[in-house]
Amino acid sequence: MQQKIINQLTLIVDELIKSSDVGDVNYKIRLQENKDKEHGDYASNIAMMLAKDLSENPKNLAEQISKDFPLDDEVLRVEVAGPGFINFFVSEATHAEILKNIDAEKEKYGHNKKKVGKVLIEYVSSNPTGPLHVGHGRGAVFGSVLASLLKAAGHKVDEEYYVNDYGRQMSILSVSVWLRYLQNSSKNISMSPLGYQGDYIKLIAQELFKENKDKYLLSDNDRDNILPILELQEDEKDIDSLISFMQKTLGEGFSEIRSFALDNMLNIIKSDLINFGVEHNLWFFESSLYIEEKGKPSKVDKGISDLSSNDFVYEKDGAIWFKSSKLKDDKDRVLQRSNGDHTYFSSDVAYHLDKYNRSYDRIINIWGSDHHGYLPRVRAAMEASGRDTNKLEVVFIQFANLVRNGEKISMSTRSGDFITLNELMNEVTAEAARFFYINRKADQHLEFDLELAKEQSKDNPLYYIQYAHARICSVFNKVEYDLEEGHEKVDLSLLIAEKEIEIQKHLATFPALIEKAAKSNDPHLICYYLKDLASLFHSYYNNEKFIIEDSSLMISRMFLLKGVKQVIFNGLEILGVSSPEAM
Repeated sequence: MQQKIINQLTLIVDELIKSSDVGDVNYKIRLQENKDKEHGDYASNIAMMLAKDLSENPKNLAEQISKDFPLDDEVLRVEVAGPGFINFFVSEATHAEILKNIDAEKEKYGHNKKKVGKVLIEYVSSNPTGPLHVGHGRGAVFGSVLASLLKAAGHKVDEEYYVNDYGRQMSILSVSVWLRYLQNSSKNISMSPLGYQGDYIKLIAQELFKENKDKYLLSDNDRDNILPILELQEDEKDIDSLISFMQKTLGEGFSEIRSFALDNMLNIIKSDLINFGVEHNLWFFESSLYIEEKGKPSKVDKGISDLSSNDFVYEKDGAIWFKSSKLKDDKDRVLQRSNGDHTYFSSDVAYHLDKYNRSYDRIINIWGSDHHGYLPRVRAAMEASGRDTNKLEVVFIQFANLVRNGEKISMSTRSGDFITLNELMNEVTAEAARFFYINRKADQHLEFDLELAKEQSKDNPLYYIQYAHARICSVFNKVEYDLEEGHEKVDLSLLIAEKEIEIQKHLATFPALIEKAAKSNDPHLICYYLKDLASLFHSYYNNEKFIIEDSSLMISRMFLLKGVKQVIFNGLEILGVSSPEAM
């Protein structure tokens, strides 16, 4: 019904624009559902939106549109209210049309059948120096659900993980694994307090020893030389001395251990993500940005060259700088240090240029809230390189605090004192973790209550939604309802109770919700929608009987419940959560 009204309004508005000789006017007609039935079922503000372009009084324009709108058995009345709202009163029987649509489209109901663009979402991208912990979970779920949402809205979506395999942290990981490896044969070798401390380091070291035996062990002389270095491990420069010793002593062995540690960490990360319902189809390695092939400059050097050709680069004190302060950044940024080393920022520039070169319509980054300062410099670099910055979208994810028995749990990655994502899934299930992470707007702080996530009550929103689905399945089992039964034998005009109309109107808003949530990068709206739908259903269930003597009314109500069941399934499918048939 909503689409019918929109289509008719479009015909009327197009004719008004054509007759006014104002040229092309960009507009989009939207209908909102009126909660107060006295104002009709739906309302549009299209007259107020177009009044300025058409040089008309909005109320007069609304009167003209309403006068031209044809009435029939479905749209019974059109009225103008306030400064120019157009209210539409529709027949109660028309609300049931949505049930036919849901039954016809089934799991595709709500999805956009048109292809609307190509999107790249980069998310998680945690340094591969440790397992994913609960701090990574919120961004992982957000990216995963947003990808599903965008696919439902008609986009082709690539999900990418950016692997930071080039920087200093990988060297610290390598030396941490090596020290644990050395401890297999020497009790005198201590672990540097500046290295990674988690048990996962010991497990990787054991695998390294199992596959390579004594290959990377120290000679007696080298063992004597490393001990003084291990005794002095107080600040960051001391771990660098240990890394230098490892490189000098092992030669190629340093790179081999580095690659071994990286591969093992990525296998752990990929396994945890898959168990969490998150699967990236693209893995982009930072190290690839520094590869020179067939005499061509690396992508990092090419990025600097692009900025330089547009006169946004200068040299100072032997370093190469980007004039980002000219493009709304608070200061200029170093691209290459005086010793020739590239900065993390130069990698960011090259990586984002690579994204642009892959011809996406939308480029979405999911970043932690502590990365706010990165956006102005990255956006400035893209603008200076002549790229369309409107394509670049960044969603900042606020931190999630894990709460057990009312107390916040603190964590530290380097010390190994953290709860892994895998441990969280084992405690509350992957589905509960996914839902609780996504059940808030991204820029809002999140208190993840572990006890609530495990609770089987209406206070647990996921349980409340899944229970609605299971309840409907239970009703179907009792009446032996045939889910394959179409609408042909159902008298939908019987569904005129207030709750029945309210449910049907809510079901009708699902496609528009998907479109809205996908456009604004707000997947939490799916959670809100499903909670509202579950609430409507439970209220309806508690106030009506479904197994009744009036077989026509009973079958009509079964058909309504069938629509509710399908939409709950479709919504939970986007969230990556199951729809149980019994609970």
